[in-house]
Amino acid sequence: MISKKHSIIIKYLYEKSEYVTALELSQQIEVSVRTVKRYIADLNYYLNNYGVEISSVKGVGYKLQGSTKEMKKASEEANKFIEGLQMDDSLEGRITKTLCIFLNSEYVNAEELSEKLNLSIPSTNKLISSVKDIIKKYELKIISKPHHGSKIIGDEVKIRALILNYAIKIHDNHLLEVRLDNISSKEIEDIERIITEALKSSKVIVSDKDFNELLTRVIVSIARIRNKKAISNSVIKESYKLENYDLIKEIMGQVATELKLKIEDSEIQYVSSSCGIMAYNYNTRKTLIKDANDVVNKFVDETLQELCVITGIDFREDIDFTNALIMHLKIFINRFRAGVRVNNPLLDQIKTKFPMETNLATIVAKKLEEEFKVSLDEDEIGFIAMHFGAAFERIRDKGGKKVCIICHYGIGTSMLLAEKLKRRISDINIVGTYPVRYLDMALMQDIDFIVSTVKLDTKNFKIPVLYIENVFSDEIVNELHQVFNEKDERRKILRDTFSKEAFFRINAETREEAIESLGRAMKSKGFIDDEVITKVIEREKMSSTDIGHLVAIPHTILDGEYKSIIGVGVLEKPIIWHKQEVQLIFMVCFNRKESYNFPVFKYLYNFIENEGDVRSALKLFSFDKFMEILDVK
Repeated sequence: MISKKHSIIIKYLYEKSEYVTALELSQQIEVSVRTVKRYIADLNYYLNNYGVEISSVKGVGYKLQGSTKEMKKASEEANKFIEGLQMDDSLEGRITKTLCIFLNSEYVNAEELSEKLNLSIPSTNKLISSVKDIIKKYELKIISKPHHGSKIIGDEVKIRALILNYAIKIHDNHLLEVRLDNISSKEIEDIERIITEALKSSKVIVSDKDFNELLTRVIVSIARIRNKKAISNSVIKESYKLENYDLIKEIMGQVATELKLKIEDSEIQYVSSSCGIMAYNYNTRKTLIKDANDVVNKFVDETLQELCVITGIDFREDIDFTNALIMHLKIFINRFRAGVRVNNPLLDQIKTKFPMETNLATIVAKKLEEEFKVSLDEDEIGFIAMHFGAAFERIRDKGGKKVCIICHYGIGTSMLLAEKLKRRISDINIVGTYPVRYLDMALMQDIDFIVSTVKLDTKNFKIPVLYIENVFSDEIVNELHQVFNEKDERRKILRDTFSKEAFFRINAETREEAIESLGRAMKSKGFIDDEVITKVIEREKMSSTDIGHLVAIPHTILDGEYKSIIGVGVLEKPIIWHKQEVQLIFMVCFNRKESYNFPVFKYLYNFIENEGDVRSALKLFSFDKFMEILDVK
């Protein structure tokens, strides 16, 4: 098995097409000449499979030799390692390789395993110990049988979860890497085509992320059926049945026909319950059929009533928001019960840019946990926050020029971007938000230009495309239309929410101590009381508020007559808040009657993202210095 550095040697020799000294190679991969010689020996063992070798001439160097076709093939494979599309020779790479060997075999003995790993048997046995630690988290184990070898056993659904995490990898560009031996690239392309056509014919739009969730589960289902490891009806004990079942049944039926397989209903249920997609077209904005007995509908309605008391905003009047939130929560419940966890690639930015929305999402999450006996992590809270972000943007304004959005992050983020553009640009009309896979549908719209979060191949269409790298920045707004002058408004809000009496130097070892210390100081000045401090601590437990650059923003919503206030605390030395170091704390306490001050988060973020300004404020800590940095005079 080769590593990234092995791969760099192959690629370098292939591109040079001449003799290269060991010293030159050592400089390329930043290792000693002796290590280069060992790597060459490893590579000649590996390259033997291609009929290629690295020849050496004493005093001259090394050269890649073999047929042009095979050398090119070896170079292409090496490039996959370099780009991260293959497993390297690190401990993590070896563990992944070992797991894939087990998952692709009925039984495997130590000799076979060591040969495939290119390791000694003692090294292989040592590696197995690390593998056992990993599969234990899935409640799986390795058993051995005389004259056969070893294999992984346990609950089939959990074995599939292991496969999804180690034998299938989805890269940032949505390129799918499948490490299963019994399904070919051609078959995966066929499955992808079947899913795409079925979704489009049903007028269902899903995010690229959700498309991949569905695709990978169909792939795993097919691979396990072929290994005679199909899901039994008893395994699917309870499924929060969504509207996707008939669509999944249609897809699996077409896949069965294409691959000449028999697929039982239990496999359809597995894919339906674990992929999490909803057969609902967000882009048509169709109202859901309100079922009084639907527990999620009722939950959302009751929760939004409570949030109306807190925020003064009745989100139930926003049909787009309620539909999207109901769909999202059903998807989450479905995923949770199937044991599927989804990472949120925008979590840090969401927490930084949308603390108020995250706060509301945290309230929803807490109630959801109590009502449905589920558990939400910060990633999921971030997804919910995006829906609130879109709702807040939608509240503000509406507009007119025809724009289509292509976004690969997900429905919530797409809607947020759409509403942001509509609010900030008067002459704009968002005619659709589409994942990358639905670009062809987007191009069928009557549009003036496209706003995209990813680079598109524009050679087949002439519609202008504007790219946005950070969906939370104002870059795209500036490019589409001149941003309204906010300077006067910004200064007013900052003057209203900061006070010279609310700046303190504090001591603490933990985030709880820091919140309590700053809270007591604010209480001594009459800004808040003990109940507010308790609320801030409870909110912090749900989702940490450290956002980088030595800053944390714990916050809550005030009741009663307390004025909105931001307490500022500087620690004598940084502490580990949750995952990051924090020394500057903004305790934001908003009175719900003063929602017009909410934009202060945006202004705080503009300050926080400049690490130089943060360090300057820490060094010369004072109210006047801070307001000068914020350009408030």
